[in-house]
Amino acid sequence: MVREGVRVVGGVRVGGGLRVGGNVSHVSEAAVAVPRSPLARVFDDALLTAGARADVGDRVVAFVDLARRHQEPGRHYHTLRHVAEMSAALRVLLAAERRPPAERAAHVCVLAVYFHDAVYQPRLADNEQRSAELAIDVLARLGCPAAIGAAVARLVLATASHRSSRDDEALVNDADLRVLARPPAAYDRYVRRVRREYGWLGEQAWREGRAPLLRGLLDGPLYATAWARRNWEPLARLNLARELHALD
Repeated sequence: MVREGVRVVGGVRVGGGLRVGGNVSHVSEAAVAVPRSPLARVFDDALLTAGARADVGDRVVAFVDLARRHQEPGRHYHTLRHVAEMSAALRVLLAAERRPPAERAAHVCVLAVYFHDAVYQPRLADNEQRSAELAIDVLARLGCPAAIGAAVARLVLATASHRSSRDDEALVNDADLRVLARPPAAYDRYVRRVRREYGWLGEQAWREGRAPLLRGLLDGPLYATAWARRNWEPLARLNLARELHALD
C-alpha cells in the first residue's frame, strides 16, 4: 500500500533508502513512531530480550526485510500467516512448559520462528541453511551476542528434518508442525497452498515426492513435546493418513 510516499510492509510504514540484504530498508522517523503490527512487536521484544543493541530504526528495518521475504511471489503457505500461526502455537507450547522461562529461552525460539523460512525457494534443497546464515548475519548486525545467533541458527536448521535433540528444538519443531493437527478443512487448505508453491511440478512428480514425506512422518512420533503428542498427534495422524490415501 502506498500513501504520500510511505509504504506499509508487514504492518510497518516505511520509506525508501538504505538496503539490507538487497532489500530497501530505510525507515523514516514517522515509521518508528506509528503503531506496529503484533508480529513486529513480538519480533522486537524478542530482539531486545536477546540483547540487541541496535536502535529502534534498525530493528524495524530487520522486521521489514523479513516481512518482504515472506511476501515474495510464489509463496502461498510459507508466508507471514505461517509465522503468525507458528508464533501462536509456540505460545501454547511455552505455556504448557513447567520449567522457568530462563531455561526455555523463549526469545530465541521466537526469533527462530521468524527466520526459519526467511529463505524459501522450493527448487532448492538448502533453504534452512541459507535461512540460518541470514539469521546469524542479521542478529550480529543488530548487536545480539554471537551465542544468540548460533542458537537461532541451530533451531532453524532443526526444522529441516524436524528431529529434536534438545528441548528448544522440540518447541520450535512442534510449533512448525502445528498445521498437521488442524481440522480437516484447514489441513486441506494447507496442502493446497503447499501444492501451489510446487506448481512447477507435474502431478505425478508431486505425488512421488509427497507420499514418501507423509510416510516418513507417520513412521514415528510426529511431535517431540508431551503436550503436543497428547493434544495434536491423534488428529495430525488422521490428516496425514487421509492425504496419503488420496495420493495412492
